[in-house]
Amino acid sequence: MIIAIDGPSGSGKSTTAKAVAKALAYTYLDTGAMYRAVALGVLRLEIDPFNDERVAKVVNNMAVSFRGEDVFLNGDDVSKIIRYEETSKAVTPVSANPAVRELLVEKQREIAADHDIVMEGRDIGTVVFPNADYKFFLVADPDVRAMRRLKETEEDLSLEQIKADLLRRDKRDSSREYSPLKKAENAIEIDTSDLTFDEQVDKILSCIQTKEPKHGGK
Repeated sequence: MIIAIDGPSGSGKSTTAKAVAKALAYTYLDTGAMYRAVALGVLRLEIDPFNDERVAKVVNNMAVSFRGEDVFLNGDDVSKIIRYEETSKAVTPVSANPAVRELLVEKQREIAADHDIVMEGRDIGTVVFPNADYKFFLVADPDVRAMRRLKETEEDLSLEQIKADLLRRDKRDSSREYSPLKKAENAIEIDTSDLTFDEQVDKILSCIQTKEPKHGGK
């Protein structure tokens, strides 16, 4: 079974998806971390993230793997550094690169081929797995999302800086030509602005437990 959880940054996708996967004893995959990892790799090679051709070539030779919730790039644990502001800025152009998305989508489908999986990102229900058994789209007020990011970051950033970056990324993600951020037509939308963490997890679990899958799986 495949459960797709999409939505903008700070909407609660990652923490919710982890909890849902744990409750169901499913594999969890953070696709956003995959894009962040390769974006970090691009920066380490001192390549302009907007140079699509060069980025595509180097990403093709990068190995991204997971051990539990830890993310590794070419064997190096990058779990924390991929959340830093510099990487966050680079991930937008890198993730908009069609060749990069094609490479990582193929990897994501390979991972899901032999597992019951909870996968979260920005295009899981629309592009990666349009026939996912369940699709959810999480949203939240920008101020709430920025506050969540502020609590998570170890960098010296203001709430205003974080909010501005979130809004810039929303605009770029939703307007990019290839795999834009958007809600799948048959996705269940959940506004997490005023929900506790347990409430948003329970909402998803209750849908999975009480409804028959609407799709044919993979």
